[in-house]
Amino acid sequence: MKLILIIICCIIVYGMCYYIFPKEISILQTEIDTFNLSSLALRQPIVITDLLQNPNEIIESWFKFNFKYQDYDIANDWIQNRHKYLFINANEDTEIIIYKAEIKKTNHDPDDKIIAIKLKKYQSLILPFKWKYYGTNFNKWAIDDPITFSLGRLV
Repeated sequence: MKLILIIICCIIVYGMCYYIFPKEISILQTEIDTFNLSSLALRQPIVITDLLQNPNEIIESWFKFNFKYQDYDIANDWIQNRHKYLFINANEDTEIIIYKAEIKKTNHDPDDKIIAIKLKKYQSLILPFKWKYYGTNFNKWAIDDPITFSLGRLV
């Protein structure tokens, strides 16, 4: 019984860590050959400058231990990423507007900065948990682990 209680406490603490967001925002840029998985731990958006006509192979390689599926959530408003990572690949030259991660689901504060990222056709963006985004003309893949798979749907 104590072991189950310890496991539950560890899962709760681990889940709470997902809601610790960086205070400073920076957009990381990388190429496929120089991409480092540890940069995902910084919880900052990552632009992949290489052109990926079919990102499935990269997604399978980089996120092999996660749940992966194409996300078809479409809205004409801000969407909050409820996945551990959201892999976005542009269908054509487009602009994606992003807003920092936060727990509440309200619209952004007028004093905060929104960021516009221009992607060329087939360029990609990895958006961390709880970041908001707005845009069109891209495909999305949701990447989850068991914690974000559960928490992303609850909060």
